[in-house]
Amino acid sequence: MHIPLIKRAKERGLYVLTCDYIKENEGHRYADEVHYDSTTDFAAVLSVAKNADIDAIVTFNSDPAALTVAYIAGQLGLPGNNYECIKIMSEKDLLRKFLLDNKFNVPKFKTYTAWNDFENDFDYFNLPVLIKPVDSSGSKGISIVSKKEEIKTAFSNAYKFSRSKRIIIEEYIELFGNQIHGDAFVVDGEIKFTYLGDHHFNESINNLVPYSTTFPSQHSEEEINMVKDEVQRFISLVGFKQGGINIEARISKENGKVYLIEVGPRNGGNFTPIIIQYATGFNFIDATLDAALDLEYKEQQIIKENGYFAYLVLHTDRDGIFKSISISPKIGKLIIEKHIYLKEGDIVHSFHGANAAIGVLLVKFSSLVEMNEIVEHFMDYYNIILV
Repeated sequence: MHIPLIKRAKERGLYVLTCDYIKENEGHRYADEVHYDSTTDFAAVLSVAKNADIDAIVTFNSDPAALTVAYIAGQLGLPGNNYECIKIMSEKDLLRKFLLDNKFNVPKFKTYTAWNDFENDFDYFNLPVLIKPVDSSGSKGISIVSKKEEIKTAFSNAYKFSRSKRIIIEEYIELFGNQIHGDAFVVDGEIKFTYLGDHHFNESINNLVPYSTTFPSQHSEEEINMVKDEVQRFISLVGFKQGGINIEARISKENGKVYLIEVGPRNGGNFTPIIIQYATGFNFIDATLDAALDLEYKEQQIIKENGYFAYLVLHTDRDGIFKSISISPKIGKLIIEKHIYLKEGDIVHSFHGANAAIGVLLVKFSSLVEMNEIVEHFMDYYNIILV
């Protein structure tokens, strides 16, 4: 996801340094200078930034890196967002508390650091509940639990994925319609652009890891405006000043109210800002670079195309060794961009987290009917051979 940002920065004549401890990550290939430091190592990244005398620091769609970016920007006086603001937006328990304190709609929740802390709270929650690491991304370590005897296993799984070893348990919000998902861009604390679609989940594998967002959302204009108003109120209160944000929200089947699930301090994964650009004309990459460089925001002419758009995550319901993938011509002719992450011989995992994606297709459909049919039966349109 960072490759389009790196390439565009280079096109604009910028000298690009990348930081990531994974040497094989493809983004390093396009940089002028590479540093194999973890994006969560504040001291190491700060040292790189100081030695290079950088003018800007940015991430495009990484939750852990967003905190580092805010920290470095604050230390060096660079354009960016307040560290405490980003921390609230990045850690699920802090976000829930902030929402509760500011009278947003919030499910009942509590945070735990050990299983023993939870044992006396069995009767506090109404099932089903969601059990999450407070600081993971890509839906890793998240479970929905409907039976008490399943809670301990889900708790242990979430604990494995938490860097801070904090777990949040919250009551499940029954959906009216699909979960709402999309990106927005903020300038001086004001949302200048928002585009929202609908999440889709493969319930036969994991109903918490989205394999698609379709655009535009099929929720009513009134419902979408309710979400936009809540997001702007949140942005104003939390103090987020500039850059892309990723939005997940639910409208409750029980009471019709909007619940903000996530407002991440970065753009969405699975090429969300790129498919939105195809659908609307809004260029998140240039807007992100301009904000990081403290350039004046340029109002963009939004050209909403006729048609329907989606990202589609190629995935499987079993583990194995990747051999090949074939895609039906029916969907092949609709593809705008195709990104395959694996090569023959790579390990494949069942789709229980975003990191198990085999690849992503960006697709434009000719009609709502075509989009709904293909997205609903997506796994029928490709074949993955595992050995």
